Amino acid sequence: MYYQISELSIKMKKLKGILPSATLIIWDIISVAVSVTLAISQTFWNFYKVPPYYEHNRLLFIAALSVVVIIANAICGCYNRVLRAIGFSDIIHQGVSVLITMGVVVIGDAAARHIYLIRNPGDESTGFLPPTAYIIIGMSLLILTVVGRGCGRFFSALKESALKNKNADPVLIYGAGETGTYLLKKINGHPEMNMRVVAFIDDDVSLHGRKIEKVKILGGKDKLDSTIVQMGVKQVVIAIPTAERETILGILDVCKKYNCRTRRFGTIEESDSEPQNMVMREINLEQLLHRDSVSLNMEVVENFIKNRVVLVTGGAGSIGSEICRQVLRFGCKQLVVVDFNENGLFFIDNEFKQKYAGKFVVRLGSIRDRGRMTEIFDEFNPEIVFHAAAHKHVPMMEINPREAIKNNVMGTINVCQVAVMHKVRKFITISTDKAVNPTNIMGASKRITELVMQMMDTVSDTDFAAVRFGNVLGSNGSVVPFFRDQIAKGGPVTVTHPEMRRYFMTIPEACQLVLEAGAMAKGGEIFVLDMGEPVLISDLAKDMIRLSGFEPDKDIKIIYTGLRPGEKLFEEISLADEDVDRTSNKKIMIMKPMAFDESWLASTIKKLEASVKEEDIHEMFDLVRELVPTFDHKA
Repeated sequence: MYYQISELSIKMKKLKGILPSATLIIWDIISVAVSVTLAISQTFWNFYKVPPYYEHNRLLFIAALSVVVIIANAICGCYNRVLRAIGFSDIIHQGVSVLITMGVVVIGDAAARHIYLIRNPGDESTGFLPPTAYIIIGMSLLILTVVGRGCGRFFSALKESALKNKNADPVLIYGAGETGTYLLKKINGHPEMNMRVVAFIDDDVSLHGRKIEKVKILGGKDKLDSTIVQMGVKQVVIAIPTAERETILGILDVCKKYNCRTRRFGTIEESDSEPQNMVMREINLEQLLHRDSVSLNMEVVENFIKNRVVLVTGGAGSIGSEICRQVLRFGCKQLVVVDFNENGLFFIDNEFKQKYAGKFVVRLGSIRDRGRMTEIFDEFNPEIVFHAAAHKHVPMMEINPREAIKNNVMGTINVCQVAVMHKVRKFITISTDKAVNPTNIMGASKRITELVMQMMDTVSDTDFAAVRFGNVLGSNGSVVPFFRDQIAKGGPVTVTHPEMRRYFMTIPEACQLVLEAGAMAKGGEIFVLDMGEPVLISDLAKDMIRLSGFEPDKDIKIIYTGLRPGEKLFEEISLADEDVDRTSNKKIMIMKPMAFDESWLASTIKKLEASVKEEDIHEMFDLVRELVPTFDHKA
């Protein structure tokens, strides 16, 4: 029984596929009959009597011509076209088919009359058809066959659109401006999106009650609830690229009540772009930060990177790997990715092979190993170095303070000295806002690193500089993936303190600014990235819970666990005695080099290295406090 049903189904599908062609054939026969009748009547009517030959053989002529037309159309592929997709090329094919047909008509008509005269000698009533008759037949055939296929396309598209519209998701567009209008047209012109716009919502009172392509603007945010219910809305698309965080969260809260999907068309990063360049995407945490878009001086960065050998330490990490991606995009001559993380290098290698084969190499090695660093620099002679290798997790470094100094300070000195020996053009190190008035050993180690940069700049031809910024969203070990994991497990989400605030950036924007800062560097600078306003970590946790479809403190609890060792409530981006200037990029500030005794700094760092080797933790902390007077920490 099953096989019988399947066989029947196959036969029905085949029949369904044949029907459009059969319809076109019938139309073509009708077109032939009309064309022949029109040609005979227009050629002979009111001029002279229609010759008996044409009168008696009209049906035979129509039948013969129909066969010729069908064969010619088949040869030209006019029956295997998809009706809804018929276009200009199909008209060309139809024209070729008509030319073939008329050639056969002329030859066939002459042959038929010749045979007629042999059988009916002396009958002069048959002459050749006048040229006008051939022209009328040809033009009529072309017009009628093309019109028939055009109507087929129209009705096919209409039917398909009706079917799709019937099953398409009712969509509400929030924002009736230029972006929203373009989105409506895009949805209407692409049935495959399976969306049907039923209403607009916009907070501009002057637009309420108006229509955009028959779709009404029903009101502002206060109408969102009722519109979703009354119209059966399945999706809400926010078409306001500059929408505020509170607006987005408010829409998300409403949509959550009705199990309504929420997406965004255009983000703050795309606000200066044309709507046709915008993308529809799910709402994520980065979009809720509402940061101004990063505007790079592309020419300056490209001149800095293009056709140069670039080495990135810590190239398998979150920041380092993104710097590598940016460097490759700007057309470096060769990228050298250095990291001690074997697994990370493996994944980076596989990722870059897909697009940048031959433009990069990976090398396994620790910045603590001066010999290994020398080997790598000897092999590639880099012109630019981005130093992103560091221990960065505050609680972990509080447990292992010697490792913070060994890696972040001594490891950095190794790479700096090797870079100077190899006459590296520019050396840019990644610092952190935790270096400002540090309360933990990690932050203090990075502050010492900044001092090392400035010292190395004064004693070498290499331009040394540091770039200081705060937390990046989604980096390895950051709070975002930590919260995401807790939410996935059903909570609770743990926050150290309700007033804990941090600066945040996305990884791509931070790395883009690092590259431009590197291009600006003349030597000895500490660049500070404008991180915007600090974000409450508790608000971050609540936003992530909402984005996951839950209600904070109802579906998923938030628990405050207290500050961890070395943590502080607020991070700072500059010291009180640091002189801050703006650069050509409003997102990048520059700290003027502070005066210090180079010989004192060098000797103190040597003492620090000795204390680490001797495992004298108290001496080590005393020396760190000597190097960083603002270091507020007890050993």
